[in-house]
Amino acid sequence: MVVEQFPELERLDGEQKLILAGELWKSVTSPNGEHAELPSDIAAMLEERLAHLEANPETGVKWEDLRDQLLED
Repeated sequence: MVVEQFPELERLDGEQKLILAGELWKSVTSPNGEHAELPSDIAAMLEERLAHLEANPETGVKWEDLRDQLLED
């Protein structure tokens, strides 16, 4: 796992880890707002998950609820 290569990440609290995750996500986009190409299998999986969520909205979790739960840890 990549995280194991950076033991200093263990010192970050939940909020700092979420901020880092956001910064890492932004780093895969170019300055002009274009996103890096997703492999076709990953794109297909995301499309399937979105279709499932749209068909079954009760199975989803609101971002705010997930964030709060993660910050509790």
